[in-house]
Amino acid sequence: MDQIGQGSYGLVKLAYSEEDSTHYAMKILSKRRLLRQAGLLRRGPKKGTSPLDRVYREIAVLKKLDHPNVVKLVEVLDDPLEDSLYMVFELVKKGEVLSIPTNNPLTIERAWSVFRDTLLGLEYYSHYSMYFSYISVYSSTSAVHYQRIIHADIKPGNLLLTECGRVKIADLGVCNEFIGEDSTMTNYSTAGTPAFRAPETLNVGQNIYCGKAADIWALGATLYALVFGNVPFVADSVPVLYDKIKNKPLTFPENIRIPLDLKDCIERMLTKDPHARITLPQLKIHPWVDASGTHPLPSEEENCRLVQVDDNDINSVVRSIPKLDTLILIKTMLKQHSFGNPFMRGVSGRAPQRGGSRLERFVRAGRSNSAPGSYHNIDDR
Repeated sequence: MDQIGQGSYGLVKLAYSEEDSTHYAMKILSKRRLLRQAGLLRRGPKKGTSPLDRVYREIAVLKKLDHPNVVKLVEVLDDPLEDSLYMVFELVKKGEVLSIPTNNPLTIERAWSVFRDTLLGLEYYSHYSMYFSYISVYSSTSAVHYQRIIHADIKPGNLLLTECGRVKIADLGVCNEFIGEDSTMTNYSTAGTPAFRAPETLNVGQNIYCGKAADIWALGATLYALVFGNVPFVADSVPVLYDKIKNKPLTFPENIRIPLDLKDCIERMLTKDPHARITLPQLKIHPWVDASGTHPLPSEEENCRLVQVDDNDINSVVRSIPKLDTLILIKTMLKQHSFGNPFMRGVSGRAPQRGGSRLERFVRAGRSNSAPGSYHNIDDR
């Protein structure tokens, strides 16, 4: 259906499933771009593996994530004849927590609540006890390889609000978030939103940085934006912005007064030296976050659980549907009990709808590799 967002890795569209009468958020990704992001087009896959194996392995992990503060990945669809991969997420109906810049930032109390939800989701998704455990069912040694996962694009636009007021972390991308035991990442990629990138990710010639520390910086910039209505560093161009992030000291608007412990929390997250930056466990017990101990957050053990993925999970993670656009078209025609051109009538099969049928609007919205011209000869077919 209609486009509802633009993620780091592709378009996000509203999708409707007739099987369960439910709306979902469908992210449409380019498989070639995913392979390029993973570096597989440059170095090639390992012998005996598919170029998409790493992509599918990561998606298998994302599909198993289950936390009240993380958007749930429901299904993954692949059209092997097209470049598109479709990731179907639960639809968080109230949208992003705050659109910035704004003259109406959140209250301190609301920012506190949003931040605590985000912190728990990030701990589950990204840090310390959120491990990726891959077990090969064909391995005689049953070796377990642990990796950690980094979000790499924390910002207000990726914090979505449920109808009951809970915050969920969204835009779970693929192919640049796996890191090793040493928690290091390479910075040749352009992952992340410029205004929320940590200074150590911007150093030309320095190819390694700590992914979890970069997430904390982005979390600090997000809290700053929630409280003040804009990002901590603003510039007219990306190069100038990056220079400010790396070299300019952090300042606070004089017209908005905030508690000293909140100011200290933001300053410690936006420390330019990643080695001196506050860590996630330290954040959980910061006086502003836990209200000086009166509102402690759940422990790491209570909040997180081990995610295990085996070969069967990887092999079944993606549903292969050849010519997905043709399948949608045929199902619509069968539902209308007609093999005529479905674009000549509305969804009901009787009166034309304003703006065309749902399928017509779907195609016109710009679905990748589904040009309207593909259907002009449907009667002849």
